[in-house]
Amino acid sequence: MTTSTLSLDILRRYAIRRTLFTAASVPDAIAKIGFVQIDPINAPAPAHDLILRHRVPDYKKGDVEQVYPQSSLEEAFFINHGYIPRELATKLWSNKPPSEYLSSRTAQVAQIKKFAQQNPEIHPKILNQHIGSTTTQNNWSGRGQEGTQILQRMHNSGQLRIVRREKGQRVYGLTSDMPRNVAPENIVEAALHTLAQTYAPFTHASLIYMMHLLTQSRPDLKPHIQSTLKRAHELLDSAELDDQRWYWPLAEQELLAETQHLPINDTVRLLTPFDPLVWDRTRFKAFWGWTYKLEAYKPAHQRQLGYYALPLMWRDECIGWGNLTVVDGALHAELGYVTQKPMTKVYQQALEKELRRFANFAHCHTGQQNNLN
Repeated sequence: MTTSTLSLDILRRYAIRRTLFTAASVPDAIAKIGFVQIDPINAPAPAHDLILRHRVPDYKKGDVEQVYPQSSLEEAFFINHGYIPRELATKLWSNKPPSEYLSSRTAQVAQIKKFAQQNPEIHPKILNQHIGSTTTQNNWSGRGQEGTQILQRMHNSGQLRIVRREKGQRVYGLTSDMPRNVAPENIVEAALHTLAQTYAPFTHASLIYMMHLLTQSRPDLKPHIQSTLKRAHELLDSAELDDQRWYWPLAEQELLAETQHLPINDTVRLLTPFDPLVWDRTRFKAFWGWTYKLEAYKPAHQRQLGYYALPLMWRDECIGWGNLTVVDGALHAELGYVTQKPMTKVYQQALEKELRRFANFAHCHTGQQNNLN
């Protein structure tokens, strides 16, 4: 496709087509998408479940935690915390300098490593009892056990991995068979290709922002990130549109070219704010012409869309949002629209089908539906 034929409409439809795929299993979906973000808000399901339900047929809330222990996936920090293929995780952990926090607690780290060698699974509560952990301030200005915080930092450094979760609680174990000498430039290139796999197409400004997020966990990679950014046009395909350079994977030029000729499905989707299709808020506004914001951390009186408003997609447009709750086993939906609700029978049927899918995913039944405008 040439620059003269590229448009925002084509990029939008390409983003939808490449991002909303169907995979045979949870591991296959995560391998294809590259990164699935984990977020603690459960309204009415966590972000990772809300992402995967659109890509794995008959996916149910909590399925990923069931298959994770036997999979080749890792919970790790990429540009945020989430699920990534083990191959990427081992690269991100390779040659990672010890943090100042862990360097000042070498005795406790050694004690935990010894405990881990004797126990294949480390439950934070049991570990804290074993080492006589004290209460200290955590990263969120609250209070927590120091042992739990050390476990989290050791996981971030690649010394431990999350082997599974038990009722949402992380259970840790030692890492094994991990390459320790991956060249920094290879780590950054792997990160770049994963970003393209997950979030393409994106602008150069968005790429810079995402690479900045990577430095939260790997500040030592900053010089290599700068050199990789200069080579982004060689490592990815790209084109100029309205004074912005857009990037996408090299192997997808044909997919991009085909997009403009494909029919649009009459489908409604309620997406998590962390879904790769809507995560980039600058791209969201460019594609759909309005500003979406996650307002969960705002005071209630300042919210315009709602506590955890899910972007509402109809065909290839994001036309509004939905706040979903489960009350007494019934799914309740409050829907808002940027302009007005489509009044066609086709839309209403597609919306009802999506709410039935959501209820099945969330282990409940459909309930009341209200329109806010």
